[in-house]
Amino acid sequence: MAETERRPFDTSLQGLAALYSRHFLCWLRGPDAVWQQELNSVIVAQQRRADFLIRYTHAEGQEHLLHVEFQTVVQRGELREELPVRMATYAAFVLNRYGQVPDQVLVLLQDTAATRRVPDHFAQGRLRVEYEVLRLWEQDAAVVLASGLVGLMPLVPLMGGQNVEELLTASIAVVESGLESLQERNEVLAVTGLLASLRDRQQVAEFFRRRSMMNLLQQTPLFEELTRDIVQQAEQRGEQRGEQRGEQRGEQQGRTRTLLLLLQHKFGPLPAEVITALQNISDPETLEHLCLAILEAPDLNTFRQQIPAL
Repeated sequence: MAETERRPFDTSLQGLAALYSRHFLCWLRGPDAVWQQELNSVIVAQQRRADFLIRYTHAEGQEHLLHVEFQTVVQRGELREELPVRMATYAAFVLNRYGQVPDQVLVLLQDTAATRRVPDHFAQGRLRVEYEVLRLWEQDAAVVLASGLVGLMPLVPLMGGQNVEELLTASIAVVESGLESLQERNEVLAVTGLLASLRDRQQVAEFFRRRSMMNLLQQTPLFEELTRDIVQQAEQRGEQRGEQRGEQRGEQQGRTRTLLLLLQHKFGPLPAEVITALQNISDPETLEHLCLAILEAPDLNTFRQQIPAL
């Protein structure tokens, strides 16, 4: 998959792993592993960055390096061709930079026919690099939830055992009870929603909406995708009504419904004067401008300043 398509998930996972590197070490290498140091994971020659790279001490006292890569959806042919090459490249980089071949774990987030075929090694000629492949949907969510390690909670909705709403409820409960900082809690919950959307985007959005937590998703690609979906659905409904009442009027009503729905998702119940003012707007460009303004407005009062009639 193109780098630009992977970046939102990569950035979220890299940040999560960096902030809770001890939690990931405990999960992947056991509670006896002793965290020592987070290492520079940037490959200068290729301008690429490994998702997770640390130094730790094994239970027997031996020093090891741990490298983890997260992978979401990939293009056909990439799994066997690029992923093993990428893991081998990172192994060579770490060996050259730190003088030791790392323990490597490739974490696959989505269950697809392609990801089920991912090999656990790179082999070409006399060169062979082996790494562990960890498929999240095969992991026991109950074990991770019982650990109480909040840094792992965003991964729980992608694990097996229950439906996504049950896993979201359980993981959110651990985060809310385990983090006192509101900002840190909201950041972890935002990543949780973003990753959970890989299983069922609409179901996750509805879950966050019911709990009045949609504001946590505003800075994620999930919110942008939901916005596009709502716009497309509203326009489709508008087109259908346009056949009966006139296409122009149908599109206008669709855009107005989109505005009202987005505002209710983001700010909750709307004052009557705001609803009336939006329903009285007929200019398509003004309606499109207001759709975009919703994404940037931090509160309803700021958005109201963009409405011409108010």
